[in-house]
Amino acid sequence: MSTPKTPQRSRNFRKANRSMPRRRLDISTDAIDFKNPDLLKKFTTEAGKILPRRMTGVAAHIHRKITKEIKRSRAALLMK
Repeated sequence: MSTPKTPQRSRNFRKANRSMPRRRLDISTDAIDFKNPDLLKKFTTEAGKILPRRMTGVAAHIHRKITKEIKRSRAALLMK
């Protein structure tokens, strides 16, 4: 494999290929529910944005469920 041509491309390559954090296995899919805002707040920032998978370390199917439940909880006015 050849090296990137510019320093910017080299930085972008390292960012794109960084390793994921340790997998979180402490969350069961049954516990993820829109009526449980305390659990869902662990996956949002102070501003209310949903954290990406690379920061939380959850599996893709769990992250999709968390995202759906956060949006559902916002609609029910349980979360901001």
